[in-house]
Amino acid sequence: MKSIYLVLTIISLGITANAQNPSFSIDGKASKKLEGKKIYIDYVSGGYSKADSTVIKNGKFSFTGNVEEPNYARMILDTEGLGKMKTQYNGDRLYFYIGNENFKFNIKDSIKNAEITGSDLHQSFVNYIKFIGGDFMDIIDQGNAAFNAVPEDAADKNDQYVAIKAKFDKKFDDRNDKQLEYAKLNPASLFAVEGLIEVANKRGTKAVEPTFSDLSKPMKSSIKGKELEARIFADKNIKVGSIAPNFSQPDQDGKMIQLTDFKGKFVLLDFWASWCAPCRAENPNLRKAYINFKPKGLEVFAISIDENNGRDAWIKAIKDDDLPWIHAADLKGWRNEAAVLYGVRGVPQNYLIDPNGKIVAINLKAENLHKVLADYLK
Repeated sequence: MKSIYLVLTIISLGITANAQNPSFSIDGKASKKLEGKKIYIDYVSGGYSKADSTVIKNGKFSFTGNVEEPNYARMILDTEGLGKMKTQYNGDRLYFYIGNENFKFNIKDSIKNAEITGSDLHQSFVNYIKFIGGDFMDIIDQGNAAFNAVPEDAADKNDQYVAIKAKFDKKFDDRNDKQLEYAKLNPASLFAVEGLIEVANKRGTKAVEPTFSDLSKPMKSSIKGKELEARIFADKNIKVGSIAPNFSQPDQDGKMIQLTDFKGKFVLLDFWASWCAPCRAENPNLRKAYINFKPKGLEVFAISIDENNGRDAWIKAIKDDDLPWIHAADLKGWRNEAAVLYGVRGVPQNYLIDPNGKIVAINLKAENLHKVLADYLK
């Protein structure tokens, strides 16, 4: 299947949860033809992905849970009994914002067209989406449908693909403009933060810094607000020639390790994860470099962005890949405090730091890793 973009990540949004309603409930009704069908839900709570499922019974279904903050959630209705894995990308899906409120769902034919009431958050989300020109995943689906509508035997199919991509690139660019406008007009809205994050993803943090600085204090101090602030800081300060910011993380035994513990040596600060295939593929090369250059003063300080429920996988990956250097992780996933501090948004990612704590190279891989290390450690 052709796809205009491969973006299928659940995006969390930071704001303090309503302390007077520390849980959410979803009470749903569904038409008779959907009896016995399974419904799945995905959302984020406390920085970790959560998933649940239920079956429509007697025309009803329900979910309960709690979220630390409102976040972008996905609900899937499996009408064909194919299971979540086969329906989550192309099946009947609904993307919405979930917070600690009481939601009422009414599904007549499709969950994508479900009527949602009882939630002020949802109404705010609807208003935001209308203002900026559509939901991200809806636009993705439209783009994919346009690509798939092009006949495989069309003589000009490549030209059609180029035209479709240009059309949807413009749609996203226009949407970014509206997100910036929305944030300027609504500095106290949680969707201002969300919009600025999307703009930063496409245009970089310089494009959003002035608007971000004008957001309300609660929005800037929200979890996602702090993460965006850290990205802005990192883009300006985490670069070759800058002093690497210090931090501490617990190793496998819970001992706190600080970056400054390596002062006086060259240290390769390596961000990775057990589930990251490119990271695991690079590990043999990194191991070879470590063995060759450790006698010359190299240390490797590896920070995993595995989540708490991935601790065993993290430990196993260290053993399976035979990684003899120092490992640490706070097991907060992408909210790993060191990763947030350094603005890490993808792994593998590394920073070579000299004995004085200065960053001298970034993102060294394959043969380039050996070449640069040979230049510094002679």
